[in-house]
Amino acid sequence: MSHSRHSHKSRPVPAGLLALALLSAASGPVLAPSSPLLAASTDTAGAITYTKHIAPTLQQRCLGCHRQGQIGPMPLTSYSEVRPWAKSIARQVAARKMPPWFAHPDSRPMKGDLNLSQDEIDQVVAWAEAGAPEGNPADLPRPRIFPSYEGGWQLKKPDLVLQPLAAAAVGKEVDDEYRCFSVPFAEDRELWLKAVEFQPGNSQVVHHFILFGDPQRIGSALDSATTEPGWECGSMDSELVRMPILQMWAPGNVTPLSPRGIGRRLAAGSDLMLQIHYHNTSGEDQTDLSHFALHLAQPDETIDKEIRGQLVSAWQLQIAAGDPNSEHQATYTTPVNITVYSTGVHMHYRGKNMGLWATPPSGPRETLIWVPNYDFNWQLTYEFQEPMRALAGTTFQMISHHDNSANNPFNPAIPPVDVKWGLATSDEMSFSGITYTVDSEHLGITPQLPSQPQGPGGLRAFALPSDTGSWEPVESLEPREQELDL
Repeated sequence: MSHSRHSHKSRPVPAGLLALALLSAASGPVLAPSSPLLAASTDTAGAITYTKHIAPTLQQRCLGCHRQGQIGPMPLTSYSEVRPWAKSIARQVAARKMPPWFAHPDSRPMKGDLNLSQDEIDQVVAWAEAGAPEGNPADLPRPRIFPSYEGGWQLKKPDLVLQPLAAAAVGKEVDDEYRCFSVPFAEDRELWLKAVEFQPGNSQVVHHFILFGDPQRIGSALDSATTEPGWECGSMDSELVRMPILQMWAPGNVTPLSPRGIGRRLAAGSDLMLQIHYHNTSGEDQTDLSHFALHLAQPDETIDKEIRGQLVSAWQLQIAAGDPNSEHQATYTTPVNITVYSTGVHMHYRGKNMGLWATPPSGPRETLIWVPNYDFNWQLTYEFQEPMRALAGTTFQMISHHDNSANNPFNPAIPPVDVKWGLATSDEMSFSGITYTVDSEHLGITPQLPSQPQGPGGLRAFALPSDTGSWEPVESLEPREQELDL
């Protein structure tokens, strides 16, 4: 039974693709093994073995993160890597903490669903309890090949890679700092984005990114008003609220390329503005030199539709101290026929569960996503296996619950305090959302490519207040070029 309930009408957000992969801390915890045990390396009839049973499951569900260069704390690509963690893996999957997939099976079918069946969970547990036998190497599946491109990008070779001219200092005292950087861009032509990829320069301090379009080019003035690189923007200045969101990112999330014929518009003359949430838990002063890549629509692709984002958000949160089940609701009703591609959920440390449902003008309500056990450490984009058609008049309803009691081990305030909406992780949020296109829209646009020169590998460096405010070719940054292996 809910202790409090609040309903809201969702206001539209001027967003491009809403990636809903934001405000994440670090990868989920993995328990260290108590002591390694020797395992049998020969298969016996009927035995559950690594080579025949466990390796295929790890390949399909775990290696996206648990391989070299990715966010998993250890690789799990071979028996020698997996064996010391066998009991820990069994505990994590039995508790459904790993793999990190929080959409309940009752949700609309998703691409890349990492849910393990109960049979798969039982198999992993039984294997660990039996001493984690290796089995016959001939039973191993073929290695899974993950696409990787120059510079470590995962979607394709980028058209542009952007980075600051200098690293930002992140002091050991920085807990929740939102810093914005103006990115002088100002192409003389309209561009169409297929995706944006981010690479944190220092994963110990980078919490999330949001990339905004800056069509009014106001970021340059805000940036130049400070002596340090960038400016603090934690209050979500009114200027930022009006900027279109192009992409969001948090660890563990890579938003896919938009389908052919669909993209996000970047208006001619627009600059970019990058917001980075810094959260330094290292206990030491740090620096960060993050960068991001733009994947652009090519001239051989006709853009038919613009992809948009719509938040379904409870903006006026009132969460009483001690309330273990504070409920909030919000709705959005589409005025036109749309096609929906993805969704997600977001709260902070007091988040307990959240769902998004769609009710058409006539017909049953559909569960788009239901997250019964919310985990702030994982902010994922959930892309539908098949896009959803929503008729005009379809209502999207978000329902969430927060646990603001002393029994919540993640509550950042003990004793609990009253909480409202806010950007800091000690505040709270409550929103879901969708990415969509308008069915009646037919643009017929042939995309153009950037006109400004680029450095090797398509790299541009954006200026900070102490610099000229214009693009510099990467040849002037030879040490940086070597660092990035361009």
